[in-house]
Amino acid sequence: MRKINFWSFIMSIVSKVLFLIITLSSAINYSFLGTGFINLILYMTLINFVLAVVGFGGIQDWKGLARSVATIILTVGLTAFLFFIIFIGNLFS
Repeated sequence: MRKINFWSFIMSIVSKVLFLIITLSSAINYSFLGTGFINLILYMTLINFVLAVVGFGGIQDWKGLARSVATIILTVGLTAFLFFIIFIGNLFS
């Protein structure tokens, strides 16, 4: 459980960085994936959220607790923002 907690934290940072890369490089066309890259980041973030909740079982000290809370905050924030972007994008298309 402790490793799940650590790796979910790392994956939340990776998903945030991927989101920033995609939004800042808007000139690149990612349609070769078949689905939008934003959707893939959303799925990865949702899986990461589930892993973060499971990782709460492996908390042994205050560092693990801080890491779990930070992971939950990052994933919930990014998930809500991605849902908003996808919802608004579907309204205008």
